[in-house]
Amino acid sequence: MESDNTEQDTVIGDLGGVPVEIPRESVHLLQYNGDPGWGEARVGPIPERTYESKIFSFGFDIRYTDGTIYDGPNGKMYREYRQQEGLPDSPWVSVGVSSGKMYHGPGGIDRMGGGTLRGSSVYDPTATYAKLPETQFGLEVYASPGIDPETNTPWRENKYAEDVFIQRDGAGAIITYIKCSNRDVRHPPCIHRFDLEPEMGLDVRVSYSRHVLKDWQQIERVVRKAVLNFRKQ
Repeated sequence: MESDNTEQDTVIGDLGGVPVEIPRESVHLLQYNGDPGWGEARVGPIPERTYESKIFSFGFDIRYTDGTIYDGPNGKMYREYRQQEGLPDSPWVSVGVSSGKMYHGPGGIDRMGGGTLRGSSVYDPTATYAKLPETQFGLEVYASPGIDPETNTPWRENKYAEDVFIQRDGAGAIITYIKCSNRDVRHPPCIHRFDLEPEMGLDVRVSYSRHVLKDWQQIERVVRKAVLNFRKQ
């Protein structure tokens, strides 16, 4: 996190074209446009941050069941967070926000999802997708088709295979794009992507266990509200 303005309890800047104030104790891996990349040294002093300083990425954790944002290891939620975050169906999800020069622009989720679904590889059958006939949790489902000739089991059961879940708008554009691991592990990971257009120009990436995929709509709604609530009042 930026080390400037440590006496302030909020992070300020321009997030997706909107001035924001974010609780400092809740945000991690904060970067602004112009900051050095990972492993690079800063040249010159840290600029004074204003509401015009463009934020391009940061993360936070939120409990999607009630919208509580984790307030760090010294906060009042630390004990509950530690007790719950390791559960197979943990209500805590990790959020990454990309804006500024990291934002993919309007329609970025459709391009990302469409690129995945159109991709195919003779070298990696788990990167090829076919639409399944039935939806799941209100989402279109895509999975790797065919059989692995070496194991005689479906490619979908390969340890590297992932299912793709898609929500489209009325025009057919992808607006929610989720990839979930098929591994039989305690926390099979899902990565859930959407944007905040037209309210804010940014992309959101949410990580959680596949065990809570059924709640994807609630997760998206709670995360969206949390980010919009960062707007300066």
